[in-house]
Amino acid sequence: LKRYSDEVGSLWCSLADYYIRLGHFEKACDVFEEGIDTVSTVRDFTMVFDAYAQFLERYLAEMMEAEGEDDDESEDKPLDSTALELDLTFARLDELANRRANLLSIVILKQNPHNVHEWHKRIKIFKQDPAKAIKVYSEAVKTVLPEKAVGKLSSLWISFAKFYEGHDDVDNARIIFKKATKVPYKSVEELAFVWCEAAEMELRHDEFDKALELMKEATDVNRSAGVFGQLHKSTTLWSFYADLEESLGSLKSAQAVYDKMIDLKVVTPQIILNYALLLKENKYFEESFRVYEKGVAAFKYPHSNEIWKAYLSDFVGRYGGKKLE
Repeated sequence: LKRYSDEVGSLWCSLADYYIRLGHFEKACDVFEEGIDTVSTVRDFTMVFDAYAQFLERYLAEMMEAEGEDDDESEDKPLDSTALELDLTFARLDELANRRANLLSIVILKQNPHNVHEWHKRIKIFKQDPAKAIKVYSEAVKTVLPEKAVGKLSSLWISFAKFYEGHDDVDNARIIFKKATKVPYKSVEELAFVWCEAAEMELRHDEFDKALELMKEATDVNRSAGVFGQLHKSTTLWSFYADLEESLGSLKSAQAVYDKMIDLKVVTPQIILNYALLLKENKYFEESFRVYEKGVAAFKYPHSNEIWKAYLSDFVGRYGGKKLE
């Protein structure tokens, strides 16, 4: 098998066929099972699995045919023994068919254990069995290395937490999210998305203070190096935080968040417009004009174009021609 690695599937099938010809059917089944567990490519798996299934189907057909022919004749084996063997073979074939998706998933992950998409597919196999699903989730997040992940590793952690949430276990969901925020993902945006999803979960359960606390912790500038040290510069994270403060906090707390975003230079033209609108709606007109001025200073044309339009429109609407300076 080691010498002819490109013919592994054929060799397992040939070995099983050797025992079949000798009439050692149980030994042949053992060979097929070992082959399925050993192969590392989809091609070899398909070859061995199909050969195993076809053997069981042929064996069943032969037993049923022999039983029909011997109905009126004396037999060495009692009828009960033959019926039992038929039942066992039927059960083995049925179990083999039910195991196919799981076995194939194992083979695919042997080729690349860091394939996030394949782990998601594997988890779906056990979605009706929470205990097994949790076991697969745990195996997945332990196996996939952030630097080698194919796909977004954060999606596995988030899905894991939501699985607990979906089964009314918010405490364990919080534990998973907490662990997920300590993973050194490939990008800052992945880490930011985890924090946002954790806060979203708190909002779904009306834990508004906890959601705000999470955002405050996530945007802390006093963090270590690497992806964690860059988290406070995530526009996605700050935008979500600003939305939360506008909805749940006070005007003062929302202003503090927006001002910090401007200081850190993580604003976009749209964020400047949102901030100015918030101040305008609360009748802080002069403060809104100062935000516009910071915006046009921070962005060049054409990015500043919309800010200028809104600034001039609001200014003229407020003062008309009375304050031309």
